[in-house]
This record gives sequence, C-alpha cells and structure tokens, in this order.
Amino acid sequence: MRKIAQYLNYMALVMFVSGFALIQSFGTGHIPGLVLVILAVMALVVYLVMNWERFKGKSSRMNFIFVSNVLFLVILNIAIVAAVNYLGTRIHQRFDFSRDQIYSLSDQSVKLIRGLKKELQIKAFFTRENPSAYVFDSLMEIYGYYSDRIVVEVLDPDKNPSAVKTYQINRDGTVVFEYAGRETRIEEVSEEAVTNAIIKITREKKKVVYFLQGHGEGDTEQSDENGFSVAKDGLEKLSFRVKKLVLFQESRLPDDTAVLVVAGPRQPLFNTEISLIEDYIENKKGPVLFMINPGQGEELKPLLKKLGVRIEDDVIVDTVSSAMGGDYFIPVVARYAPHEITKNFSYATFYPLARSLSQVSPLPGDIAVEFVASTSPNSWGERNYEAEIKTEKIVKNDQDRSGPLEVIAAVEVGKKERTRVVICGDSDFVSNKYYYFSANGNLFNNIISWLAQEGDLVAISPRTSSPSTISLTRSDSQLLFFYCLVFLPLLVLMAGIGIWWYRRKL
Repeated sequence: MRKIAQYLNYMALVMFVSGFALIQSFGTGHIPGLVLVILAVMALVVYLVMNWERFKGKSSRMNFIFVSNVLFLVILNIAIVAAVNYLGTRIHQRFDFSRDQIYSLSDQSVKLIRGLKKELQIKAFFTRENPSAYVFDSLMEIYGYYSDRIVVEVLDPDKNPSAVKTYQINRDGTVVFEYAGRETRIEEVSEEAVTNAIIKITREKKKVVYFLQGHGEGDTEQSDENGFSVAKDGLEKLSFRVKKLVLFQESRLPDDTAVLVVAGPRQPLFNTEISLIEDYIENKKGPVLFMINPGQGEELKPLLKKLGVRIEDDVIVDTVSSAMGGDYFIPVVARYAPHEITKNFSYATFYPLARSLSQVSPLPGDIAVEFVASTSPNSWGERNYEAEIKTEKIVKNDQDRSGPLEVIAAVEVGKKERTRVVICGDSDFVSNKYYYFSANGNLFNNIISWLAQEGDLVAISPRTSSPSTISLTRSDSQLLFFYCLVFLPLLVLMAGIGIWWYRRKL
C-alpha cells in the first residue's frame, strides 16, 4: 500500500489527462471522463496525506515543489489547448496562404452563396473508389463556411439504390442541386462547375441577351477565330440565354430583351434601327452594349453623343504591348476605375485594333458617364493610322491624343429609374481568338451582368491552380548539388568527429 502511495501523484496525473481528453472528445457530460478527473483529484489528495511526513524535509519539499510546478504547467497547457479548441468551435475563421488562393472561393462564388434566400440541397453520388469524392468534400467544406443554407449529403450509389433510382443517376460522381423546387446536376467537381450550377438553379427566369445581326457583326454561332461562340458559351454558363436579332425585320425590340449587344457592325445600321435602339434606351429603359471598332459606326455617333460619349477617329497605339512581345495595335489595359463592373478586378485585358473614347462637354443633367478602363500613359491615339501603317513608321504627331486613353465607358441615363449603357472602342477583344487572352472574357461577362443588373455575377471568375515551377541554370544546379549533397553532409560529419574527439579527451 505504501509503495502504491508513492506513485499516486503520477497516477493522478495520468487519470487527469485521460479524463480531460475524454471530456474534450465526447463533451462535458461524458461520465467516464468526469469519473477519471474526480479520481485524479482524490488520488492527489490521498498522495499528499499519506506522504506528508516526507514533505517536512527540505529535499522532500523541493521535490514536492518541483512536481507541483510540473503538474501546474501540464494543467496550464491543457487549459490553453482547451481554450483554443473552445474558441475554434465558437469563432470559425479560414486563412488561405497559398499563392493562387486555391483554397478560397472567388468573389463571385462568395457573393452568390451568401445571397441564398432558401436552403440549397446538394446530393452527391460517389462510390468509395471515386477520387473526386475527397475533392468534393474539401470544396463543400469551403462553401459551407460562407453559408449555412447549404446542406450537403454524400451517398454511395452501391449502398443507396433507392436514391439512385429516384434521382435517375447513371454515372458515378453525379452531383444533384435542389433549390426552390428546381433541379440541376453536374458531373465535374470544381468551383466553376459548382458555382455555375448554383447560378443556374437560383435564377427563376433566364434573362435574354440579344446580339444584333445583319451588318457584319460578330456571330454567336460562328466558331472560327472571328466568331462569338465562346462568348455565347460563357454567358450561358452564367444562366443567360443568347439569341440573335435582325432588327430591321422587326417593329420593336423583343419584350424579353435583357441586354442588347451591338458587336462591331461592319456596315451602317439603318435609321429605323437606330430609332428603335434610341427608343429602347430612353423609353423602355433598356440596357445596351455598344462595341464600335475603328472606322465603323459613323451613323451611331449622334446617338452616342446624346449619351455623353464621343468615339474618336483614331487607333490606339501602345508601346507597352510591344514591349511585352505583342503588337503596337493591341493596347494593354491595367487601369480600372472603381466601379461595379471592375470591382476587385485587377487583371490585364487586351484590345486588338481599338479606338479611344472621350466625354462630351457639357453633359446633360440626367446622364452620368464613368470611364472604367484606360490604357497606359505610353499609349496614344493615332489619327493617321492608314497612311503610317503603309510606310511602317508609326510615330506620335501633334494631332494624336496622348495616353492614358479611355477604352470603356459606363453610362447611366435618367434621374429615378436609370438606364445602363456601356460603350467600348473595340469588339474583337471578346471574339473567339481573344476571349481567353488574360481576363478579356471575364470583363465582358462583368459588363453584361452589370447591364442586366445581376450584381452577384459581377466578380472575379473562379480561379484555378497553376503549377509552381522554378528554372535553374546549369551553374545553379551544380551549386545546389554541391550544397545539399556535399557541403551539408561534410559539415555534419566534421561536427560529429569534433564532438567525438572532445569527449575522448575528457
């Protein structure tokens, strides 16, 4: 008995740590954990009583103080860990230190799921062998962090045949989204796919974007490099419907028009068409995107002037683009005004053969013009483009406008119910050839979303990870080899020999 009493302090420590761990794991109401903590306290009391005589001596008191300090430090550390865990359950905060922020959601996704008004049910059908299941779980953990309206259920098709039959699942990895009586599904696990599915299912009605046709504009069905089929696919992913409109065959714009796009007409519009567009803007408060290339759209100048914007008769020359290995006539834009279209937008965009814009002065009282994208100070508006391109001598003259030059203007018309119009000095930047140049397509989608007043769609598109690589020269490789495989092992060996020699002399 006396022998056991000598080690009751250690037994108390073991019981206390074990009981505390059980309580942390299973909750404060866990009976075995509470019993172990109580027994630990009782064992410590018994230990002090039975060994009191030993503590009267100096050495024993020192030992007791030492053991008590150790016990105190152990209990303090446990308390700190418990406090951190408790705060972690109450205050949940994520930090993403990866270079590309691949463990965070884009602004578009965050704004979308935070705007959910009802519960979103997500049922994922994954077998145990499917490697995408882990990716899906990680992704849903991030989505769930931003909204508690997302309810996720992962089902094994082999173990849930009734659910497979109910949802008609034909492929492993199918994810079903249910929201307000509507349903959609995906078979790809990525932020882009999930966000697009949520966009699609939360829209009660798809808004229609009409592309004007009949004057050589970009065709949304054309898949070559000059077509707009990629832009169409991008808009459809955002749950827009894209249609073509031959306006001179109509007496008015269709009633379901959410946005009208005039994309680089090569031939002049008819006066009746211009009148219909003007009526659509002024009376029906309809949003329009004008993309007018250099040398085109002369007939649209009076209408655009009424909107407070003048399209200049020039071609933008940009020496920065040339320095980056591009063409003088593909200006780079990295300057964006604070606007809903360009909120949190910090990527470069490219505009092949673009013209500059300027503001009409004075502006009518019910019109607000804001230029949201402009070129670098190293650019200028070349007015004598055709003559200089023949001689291959592109130089800035006195009549040329100096940069930075405005490329995109956002206009709001009206005092109470304001109409939105965007004017761009180029249409090729969203053609199939240039859509994926940097963030061209992203900016175009932002413009359409702002015009259609779909604010939650105006943000940075979901990001993807890029491989992290490092390029080493031959000398760098040799230096790395020598340092890691020769110098460091030799240093360790010498240190070992030195220690051995020193201890041998003792």
